[in-house]
Amino acid sequence: MEETKVNCSIHGEQEFGLLCTHLAHSLLDRVPVGFHEYDAGDAGRPDGWCDACEARWELTTTEEERELWFLDCDHKLLCINCWDEAKELNS
Repeated sequence: MEETKVNCSIHGEQEFGLLCTHLAHSLLDRVPVGFHEYDAGDAGRPDGWCDACEARWELTTTEEERELWFLDCDHKLLCINCWDEAKELNS
């Protein structure tokens, strides 16, 4: 069975979502960077990324480029409460 929860130091054991590193860091520096999401349906929240990552996504044309884009976004696992906070801050 696939693990569907993370242990957040703030919110305890929660379901999770993936956010690009820029969104994750926005929770620390409180500087909005925009918010985009795609619901793959495999976690507690959709995958999320910032405006800069979105601009780079729009330049991808091949599956290989999209895989590299995902790796470059350096997605972080965050609990759904932190994910929701990042969405609110960056939307």
